[in-house]
Amino acid sequence: MAKTDPEKRLTDAALKLLAKTPWADLSLTAMAKAARVPMKEMFTLAPSREAVVGLLLKRFGAAVAESHTPEASEDLRSRMFDVAMAWFDVLAPHRKAIRSLSDGLKRDPFALIALRSDAVAASQWLLALAGADKGPLSAAKSIGFAIILARAVPVWVEDGEDLSKTMAQIDRDLSRAEGWLSPRQSGSQEA
Repeated sequence: MAKTDPEKRLTDAALKLLAKTPWADLSLTAMAKAARVPMKEMFTLAPSREAVVGLLLKRFGAAVAESHTPEASEDLRSRMFDVAMAWFDVLAPHRKAIRSLSDGLKRDPFALIALRSDAVAASQWLLALAGADKGPLSAAKSIGFAIILARAVPVWVEDGEDLSKTMAQIDRDLSRAEGWLSPRQSGSQEA
């Protein structure tokens, strides 16, 4: 049996535990034990629960890159919508764990603060996949897109198979943000 990467074991274990354990009750020690990662290695791998979530975001972002190729002919807003939906397609097998995490983070503002840079980094990655990661407001776009995705998560966890409510939420938020997510400046190309 091939030895798996400790990061993959840790994120697999975190998803399994989150599916049956509330965020508030989940410890770093429990995740390390379930992943068979010695605690002495956890500091360099993921020194906090929030760091484990950061690894999950990185894993999901890589999976979107593997599974999604944006249509170059689409306009920017359509590409952003498509990459957001690809994100939720990647999350789909882990819906129960994501629901648990989302519910827990609503009650843990300090964890949300700790996760903001990882959430923005994941958003920047998704915007890069959509070809929307350039321009003078790229940092603001990343923050805005992270907010759009975060607002869609509670809708997504309760949505049906057709994801019509999730699509409507993302579409509505992209419409609201359209002016600053893809600003036009004189002589500039699509942001």
